[in-house]
Amino acid sequence: MILYSFFAGLTILLLTTTTAAQNIANAAAAGKKHNVVFILTDDQDQLMNSLDHMPKVQNLLINEGTWYQRHYAPTALCCPARVSIWTGLHAHNHKVTDVSGKWGGWPKILEQGLNSKYLPIWLSNNGYKTFYAGKLYNGMSAKNNVEKTTARGWTQADLLCGEATYQYFNPPFQHINSTNWNNPNKINESFKGQYSTTKVAEYGYGYLREAVMQNDPFFVAIAPITPHVQVGKNHSTPVPENKYLGTRPLANISHMDNFNPVKRSGVNKVWDLDRLNKHQEHLLDEHYQARTEALLSVDDIVEQVVTILKNNNKLDDTYIIYSSDNGFHLGQHRLGAGKKYAFEEDTNVPLIIRGPGVPKGRKTSIVTAHVDLSPTILEMAGMAQRDEFDGRKIPITAEDLTKRENNDADEYANVEFWAGASYGFHNITGKFVNSYKSLRLAGKGYDISYTVHCHNNSHELYNLANDRVELRNLHPTAPAPAGGKNAFDSGDTELAGFPIPKLLKRIDAALLVLKSCQGNSIPCNKPWAQLHPNANVNNLRDAMNNRWDENYDNWYSKYKVRFTKCYKNGKIDIGAEGPQWTTNGPTDGGHATVLFNDSTNPDDWSTPSDGIEADENWVVGDDGEEEGWWDDWE
Repeated sequence: MILYSFFAGLTILLLTTTTAAQNIANAAAAGKKHNVVFILTDDQDQLMNSLDHMPKVQNLLINEGTWYQRHYAPTALCCPARVSIWTGLHAHNHKVTDVSGKWGGWPKILEQGLNSKYLPIWLSNNGYKTFYAGKLYNGMSAKNNVEKTTARGWTQADLLCGEATYQYFNPPFQHINSTNWNNPNKINESFKGQYSTTKVAEYGYGYLREAVMQNDPFFVAIAPITPHVQVGKNHSTPVPENKYLGTRPLANISHMDNFNPVKRSGVNKVWDLDRLNKHQEHLLDEHYQARTEALLSVDDIVEQVVTILKNNNKLDDTYIIYSSDNGFHLGQHRLGAGKKYAFEEDTNVPLIIRGPGVPKGRKTSIVTAHVDLSPTILEMAGMAQRDEFDGRKIPITAEDLTKRENNDADEYANVEFWAGASYGFHNITGKFVNSYKSLRLAGKGYDISYTVHCHNNSHELYNLANDRVELRNLHPTAPAPAGGKNAFDSGDTELAGFPIPKLLKRIDAALLVLKSCQGNSIPCNKPWAQLHPNANVNNLRDAMNNRWDENYDNWYSKYKVRFTKCYKNGKIDIGAEGPQWTTNGPTDGGHATVLFNDSTNPDDWSTPSDGIEADENWVVGDDGEEEGWWDDWE
């Protein structure tokens, strides 16, 4: 009888637990306004294993939530990536393509009207209290009039603003609230000797403690500059908090096959790079150690956020999202320290979600992107999706995750970039055009990265299923070593069982759609539906059917992705970017090739796409807002 009672009680307990979990999941789907805390780092890698050095992230987020291991920054640069996070739009739609100048930063955000069309506005209109601590966008400085018009939508915020934003000590903040968006406080530079990440954390904790005491749902974002390099008055690697300085002496870059590889890789300038010497490798290891030690302060933020929520009985009703604006490379492909490339190190970033109905300890390889974050947060807030979104809500319940993982349709991420990349750590110096359009395509039996560069219209094609470090460019036009053959000419003529020439015509067409996609008019998650509006084609495998050969042959001959002119300053020029996909199908585009123009007007700065370049050294401002100063170790 006692044994029977024990098992009966156990059964009831299990049923109650299961029912409770299901109720939480159902509540999430039924429009309940959940709380959200968003922790956003700056330039944090995923593929260099930085998360392995963060035990609190491991224990409190990864073990207690779901890790989305194939999450992408749609543009591998701070400001464009952040605008995509807050608007749900790709850069080709929000038009913010750089960190400063005419085509990037705070002035461009205002010009595009994005200060009134982004996440905190929508949440506020739905009854949320919204709080922000840390870096929001690049270029929020007095010279860009942030003291006259600041970021809208926040109930309260303390934003890193001013020319010392990227200094780890003496951080400058602007305090704002819902009554002074159009007449905000002056930038406060009185925090002498204080550590930036700690001060950001203090503001974040204060807002979170305020939020948990109210009845309104809340959104709290905490965004330190960590582990971005220090730029501006003092240029250096990231600067750890004093208590963590020197605590990770054994933290070194993982020497994967693409770290300072023996054989050349990539295309264009990357292909021309010499190998790094031992001293340079040592400098990169020191940089990695500094990044690792600086991130320990972010690890503390995670712990304190969980503690505050738990102590106030809000943990079970709050989603915690952890991510970074873009990734980072250190020595991969012979590059120095930086971002801006289509390589996985720069684009594949951390995303971890913990909260109601989210499976614990789960890792998923579904493809997600920053444009999906605002749609997902609106879902968490019980709100409807917006027609202009390029992204879609990320599955967060066990049922929805399994459904996405088992879906026969492909998963896509569109990656794009304008402007330049800088070199100064190598045999090549200066700053060079680095515009490209790129596609991640993952389905059952294939995992593909495909990139078309503006410079030389060069191509990269990688089979990520067996070449995750992207060393073997399978494209037929890939460069070859002196006296040798490229991978295709050496016999690698198939990818995932498909002939590469035939495959290329399909994935190029998919990229053509994705580089042009826009909201509901050209949905970014349904390229095959655009390419086959009257047929049941849901994935690459369906599209490879021989019956479609003539269609793809015709498209590829007339409309393949290509460039005719490359701009050096982040300018989007649809005509120079070749064919576009429209609601009526493909249209041709492209200007006649124009020779390099050295006019002082930035709108004229361009170079032909055939590789005949003039000198492209650029002058960088002292305020460090031109992030190219440090990229690749100048």
